[in-house]
Amino acid sequence: MNCVTDQGCRIYNDRPDLCRDFLCAWMTNPMLGPEWDPTVAKMMVYGQGDQLTVLVDPEHPRAWREEPYASQLTAWATDAAGRGGYVIVFVGDDVYKVAPTN
Repeated sequence: MNCVTDQGCRIYNDRPDLCRDFLCAWMTNPMLGPEWDPTVAKMMVYGQGDQLTVLVDPEHPRAWREEPYASQLTAWATDAAGRGGYVIVFVGDDVYKVAPTN
């Protein structure tokens, strides 16, 4: 594993193209506050077309169901649904689709 606790990627300068092309929403979206820092939120968010994907740290499986995250994910799901999109959450091998509000 190339991730070192409290240091980050140990091969960052030589990382593969797949890693170079990855865009974490917290790093690219100035609207996401410090609470969305993956080390704080215990999850990482990224977009893929009309899909917003959330990868939750399996050691914190309920993080996405707690505030301030749950209401924000629901709001994003509601917004995405209006465009034919959705928000999907991965917690280990479990997959959830966040329900939009009506």
